[in-house]
Amino acid sequence: MRKIGALITLAVLAFAGLAFASSTDAGTSGLRVIGNGSAGSSSGEFAVTVARGSKKKANALYIRGFGRELSGHAAVACSRGFSVGSKSKAFGAMRSGTLYRIPLPFAGDCEVTASLSGFGRIRLEIIG
Repeated sequence: MRKIGALITLAVLAFAGLAFASSTDAGTSGLRVIGNGSAGSSSGEFAVTVARGSKKKANALYIRGFGRELSGHAAVACSRGFSVGSKSKAFGAMRSGTLYRIPLPFAGDCEVTASLSGFGRIRLEIIG
């Protein structure tokens, strides 16, 4: 009887994991790299790189870093009509390849500047 209960629990957890994975994929579909350029990668013992990008009518913006021992920072300024707002966020202990959401002051036309530091070969992308 315990084995059946454990199997049911395992099946429920697996189903919940699949539902979560599909919902996060659906939420980030249609995104593309809007900033990296030649300044988006670096290598060395204490590697640092920067990137900038812009997006019209942005609802969500992300940064993604690749490398080891990553930390980053992003600053965004958005405009809508006569309103302008900005926000920034520091990201510590970033995982390579993971999307990190940049907080927006509001949806609108946005400019992003981001930096990334790490060890070895690193690369930075701004995604929107």
